[in-house]
Amino acid sequence: MIDIGRMDMEIKYESGICIEDGKKKIILDPTRQSEIGVVTHGHLDHLVKDAYMTIPTLDILEVRKGEKRGKAMHYGTPTEIGGFQVTLYPAGHVFGSSMVKVEDVLYTGDFNPYGGKTCKRAAPYDCETLIIESTYGKPSYSLPNKDGVTEDFIAWTRQQLDEGPVVFGAYKFGKAQEVIALLNELGEVPYVTEDIAELCDVYNKYDQGLEYQLPDGFEGNFTAVVPPGEIKRPIGDIARIARKKNGSSAYLSGWCAFFPYFNSMDIDAQFPFSDHAGFDELLKFVEGCDPSKVLTVHGSDKEFAEVVEKELGIDAESLKK
Repeated sequence: MIDIGRMDMEIKYESGICIEDGKKKIILDPTRQSEIGVVTHGHLDHLVKDAYMTIPTLDILEVRKGEKRGKAMHYGTPTEIGGFQVTLYPAGHVFGSSMVKVEDVLYTGDFNPYGGKTCKRAAPYDCETLIIESTYGKPSYSLPNKDGVTEDFIAWTRQQLDEGPVVFGAYKFGKAQEVIALLNELGEVPYVTEDIAELCDVYNKYDQGLEYQLPDGFEGNFTAVVPPGEIKRPIGDIARIARKKNGSSAYLSGWCAFFPYFNSMDIDAQFPFSDHAGFDELLKFVEGCDPSKVLTVHGSDKEFAEVVEKELGIDAESLKK
């Protein structure tokens, strides 16, 4: 339990990030169903029923969990939850993702200050206490410039398509749709698996305009976007067909900046395409929020708290002891 300087407010990690102030209580990214919970986005390690979330995330909940059971919120519109005034802002992580402002406390959730083709960038907001996701919180986890990674991806794809089909492995929600949007800009309509197609349909409900096709014969030097498991050895059907046509494959993940995946995956290239903030962006975000207290969660939380105190002179500690 952490006292953040206000007389009654306490923040602790208890089945999620629990904030209490007298009789007021809210749980951010709860680990189980909660009527006073706020879900930041639709990745399965965050997605639970009954909580508050953005309208697109509710639609993702229906696809991924089978029930559209929760309470809708709009970006920028304050809502009372558990006695607190709560406002959601774009997080730039995946479609529908949100940061959560609980009065003078800002929780980033998983966030990306660059945003993407399908989600608006995360912007810093003034706050007294910042709870920041620190997946890439080590100084060694500096990600390359996203625009440069995108340019490399486009150049490589164009070159490989002269030789044969190209298959991309990417997380089925978020990363896959970003890749599809980039391929569409190249004039490509990629083949996708049914689970990726279901999620694309949610995006298109909000006029995202993702163009894709389901496998029904493979003609010419096609492109395809598949879950990462499909390019791990032994490879899936689409990747196997591409190989038989002199095709190539690639994996996209922020972790590609730090680890090689060529031994575990049947790939020709990997791109450090991240939907999280890298170390440098994390520090800039803290500075932009100008908090008096920083609490770090997830990933390199303890390491990042030490850096914040040393480099920025702000009181910081990991929320998880």
